[in-house]
Amino acid sequence: MQVQFDDALDQPTSSDAYPPPREATRGSFDDAIRFGRFRAVPHSRQLLLDGRPQEIGGRAFDLLMVLLKSKGRIVSKNEILNEVWPSMVVEECNLRFQVKSLRRALGSQGNLIKTIVRRGYMLIRDDMVCENEPRFDAMRSKAFSEIATSVANKAATPHIALIEDDESVRRSISALLRSVGLDIAAFESVKEYQESGHADQPDCLILDVCLPGRSGLDFQADLLKTGMRYPIIFISGHADIQMSVRAMKAGAFEFLTKPVRHQDLLTAVDMAINA
Repeated sequence: MQVQFDDALDQPTSSDAYPPPREATRGSFDDAIRFGRFRAVPHSRQLLLDGRPQEIGGRAFDLLMVLLKSKGRIVSKNEILNEVWPSMVVEECNLRFQVKSLRRALGSQGNLIKTIVRRGYMLIRDDMVCENEPRFDAMRSKAFSEIATSVANKAATPHIALIEDDESVRRSISALLRSVGLDIAAFESVKEYQESGHADQPDCLILDVCLPGRSGLDFQADLLKTGMRYPIIFISGHADIQMSVRAMKAGAFEFLTKPVRHQDLLTAVDMAINA
């Protein structure tokens, strides 16, 4: 059976829902895991920020514990599904919903949870430590080295094509996608892309709308005429409703506005290459 968004009606863990007992002692937090200004307390299933309980759903808390206990390694989607929903069959969209809920619970620190394309998720903190364990200073280095590990089968590495005329944006997106093990080729214009003699058909095309010469929307139309249907993610700093509707009706996978949040782009790329 399929279970969708079973946590949507979860009662949040907050100071109102689970008030800490007045007689609580320091021993109540012996199993707490500290990361940054947060503490996750498995015994009471609380997430504390500077000692104050934060609202978090039950499944989102279970997800947080799986990521914390992984100590910086990438946790596969299947592993998370088995840990958070034992003996249940759920759709992957349920997992994405809980990841979003957890990021919301972490507030401004939500970007510590990274989507690793085609591999899973990880939580990056260099100060993550169980309160009764020694500090693990190599956490961040270990986490990024795992992301940077080359894919054994090069042919299986997703290939991304990026067409973006802003050099700084082009460099930033290229570095981001390479950091999670993707193969990317970047171009300044549609003309440069077409004249590059690229041999690899992209698994995903990231396309700016406003480009010198042929616009992104016009290039999308050209591809459709030739029967090429790459998953296209549009990015634009000058988007309007009409523009986004045109792109989506023509089959665009996603339409993101600049400045593009890295996590939003990684999520879109992950979904596009796995569609």
